[in-house]
Amino acid sequence: MVGAVRQFFAGFLLPLRGGILLLRRRRLLAVAAAPLLLDVLLYLAAFLLVVHYYEEWFGLLWAQPNAWYWYAGYVVLRFGAFVLLLALLFFSFVFVGTAVAALFLEVLSARVEQLLQAQETTEPSSRLSWLQESLRALGHAMLLLGLWLGVLPLSFVPVLGPPLWLGISWLLLAYNFATFAFARRPWSFREQWRRLLHSWAATLGFGAAVFLILLVPLLGLVLLPTAAVGGTLLVRMLDTPPAP
Repeated sequence: MVGAVRQFFAGFLLPLRGGILLLRRRRLLAVAAAPLLLDVLLYLAAFLLVVHYYEEWFGLLWAQPNAWYWYAGYVVLRFGAFVLLLALLFFSFVFVGTAVAALFLEVLSARVEQLLQAQETTEPSSRLSWLQESLRALGHAMLLLGLWLGVLPLSFVPVLGPPLWLGISWLLLAYNFATFAFARRPWSFREQWRRLLHSWAATLGFGAAVFLILLVPLLGLVLLPTAAVGGTLLVRMLDTPPAP
């Protein structure tokens, strides 16, 4: 149990370690500039879109009532729907932003490994083209977004629903940012998940950290590059094969 807690916090600190690594290496920071800029633009666009058009969108679903006793319920429901819509947009922004910035994040992940390893044993003999990398990342993003939307109803199930939804969300976020390093390893999809679940505590810790970064207003702006580096560090922790 103590070991699991230690692994959880080790995974939780990976985005922080990734951010520190970026700040210490100016060349890495230059590569991270493109996804960082894209991150800022997508984050602000999602927020401004909701704030500016939410009243109009919600009005199409439920017109503002005149009676005061209906108005109280209307305000509560409107606020709850607003929070849910923000969550949907921000999570969608993570997966879509990862796909759009895939080429830059893959380069960033590869350069981090080049710095951290003495021998380049996990480097591919040939890199994917921009189109191939973008299509691969887009496919992963759409799959993960679809899975996340599929488990979203769990969050409304009393007692066990919210913890299950959180755990699955953390796993999906961890996998989303580990795929760049996974692409440089000869592991099947099944093997990737086998290793992630074998180190479940570190995987959940990393996913929980990404989840919290996403929810904190300003911190979310640095999510893509720091999480991509953190995901690379996570995969390096998984390089030792799990026991069968």
